[in-house]
Amino acid sequence: MLSHRELQDICCKNWNGHTHTEFCPHGSGEDTEDFIRNAIKAGFKTYSITEHFPMPPQFYNMVSGSQHAIDTAAMEYAELPNYFQKMHYLKKKYADQINILVGFEFDYIDGCQEWTKSKLEEFGEEIDDAILSVHFLPTDGGLRAVDDNFEDFCDGVLKYYQTPLGVANKYLKTVLEAVKWSCEDKPARYGHITLYRKWRKEFNSSTVWHDKETDSLVDKILKHVKKRNEMLDCNMSGLAKFSQCESSPYVSIIEKAADKGVKLVYGSDAHESNNIDQGFNEYLVQKLCQCGRV
Repeated sequence: MLSHRELQDICCKNWNGHTHTEFCPHGSGEDTEDFIRNAIKAGFKTYSITEHFPMPPQFYNMVSGSQHAIDTAAMEYAELPNYFQKMHYLKKKYADQINILVGFEFDYIDGCQEWTKSKLEEFGEEIDDAILSVHFLPTDGGLRAVDDNFEDFCDGVLKYYQTPLGVANKYLKTVLEAVKWSCEDKPARYGHITLYRKWRKEFNSSTVWHDKETDSLVDKILKHVKKRNEMLDCNMSGLAKFSQCESSPYVSIIEKAADKGVKLVYGSDAHESNNIDQGFNEYLVQKLCQCGRV
C-alpha cells in the first residue's frame, strides 16, 4: 500500500478517491473499464478503485434486518483473484492516461478487527489505496445497516438508539474507534463519516442531528486524523440523493477539517459509470478540496 506521505502528495484537484466496480453486488454491473473511460473524459489524473472488500465470516452471524443489505454488502471472497487480475490489467492498460490505484473499501466492525487486520496484512502488497468505512451499527437484535433503505433504518438503528441524534453519536463514536484502531497497512482514509444522515430529508426539518457530544466527537476524529497524517473521504454522492442533499461530511465539518489542516479527498462513490464525477464541480467551486489548500 502507498505510504501516507505518498497519498498526501497526490493532488486533490484531479483525484477521485472513492469508486466502485462491476464486482459490487449493489452496483450497476457495468464494466469497470466504462468507469475509467468516463473518469479520463472528466479530467481525473488519479483514480482510486475502492470496491467493498468481502465481509468477515462472523459478520453473517452478527447481522440482521434488511436481507438486501446483508446479501449485497460486499463482493464474495472467491472473487478476489479475478478482481485483482482485472483491476491490475486496467491499471496497466490506461497507465499513460490516468494513475489508477487498486484497492478496497473495508468495513470497520467491532469484533471483527483481527480478521480485517489479517486481510490487510495478507493483501497489503497488492493494494495501492484503501478506505475504512462504517456501514453497520450494533443493536440488541444484531448489526443493522445505516444506509440500505429508510424503513430498515427506522426499524433497526433508529428504533434502538431512539433518535437521529442517538444514531449520530453512536456512528461517530464508531468512526472514532476506527480512527484510533492501529494495525499494519491500515487504510489512510475514512469513508463518508456522516453517512448516518443519508435519510435526513425524510425527517421533519426541526429534527435534532447534533449536540455538544456530536461536536466533541467530530473534533476528536479530526484531531486524530490529523495527528496520524491521514485523510477523509469527501463523499459527494449524497448531493444527488433526495433523502440527503448534502455531502458527507457536511460543509461545517469540512470547514473544521480545513482549519485543522486535514486533507479531504473527493469521492464520487460511483456505482454507475455516469456518476463518476457526481458533485465534483461543487467540491471544487465551494472550495471543498481543503479550501484551496490542494
